[in-house]
Amino acid sequence: MQLPDLSLFLVVIIFWATYLVLRKFLLSPLGAVLAEREQRVDAARAASEAALERQREVAVDLDRRLTEARREALAQREAARAAAGERRQALLDEAREKSRLVAHEAQANLEREVLAAREQLGAETKAIAGEIASYALGRKVA
Repeated sequence: MQLPDLSLFLVVIIFWATYLVLRKFLLSPLGAVLAEREQRVDAARAASEAALERQREVAVDLDRRLTEARREALAQREAARAAAGERRQALLDEAREKSRLVAHEAQANLEREVLAAREQLGAETKAIAGEIASYALGRKVA
């Protein structure tokens, strides 16, 4: 009977020794570095999602404020338009009143002038009629 080859045991011992050395100095630190990197990636992803959520909130807030500003601008524009309409109407009413007063005054002046002209024509008519009668009769008529 032959004795087993001891080189196999030696290879197994060297394999396990190499594995333990590699595990202690290469695999464990590399695993720690990879785990730390994954934690940083997860933290960065969470921060990115938080920033995106914050950006969405800011965008919603800006849209709300913009809508409010538009509503306020529209209300101010409508108020200015209403005030301008009232001012225009007041100016028109004032101008109508002035024109009515001027027309009334002109009508009164015209009526006075017509009366004065009628009186003057009445007096001149008698004088002209007397002159025509005197001319037609050839003598002076009283």
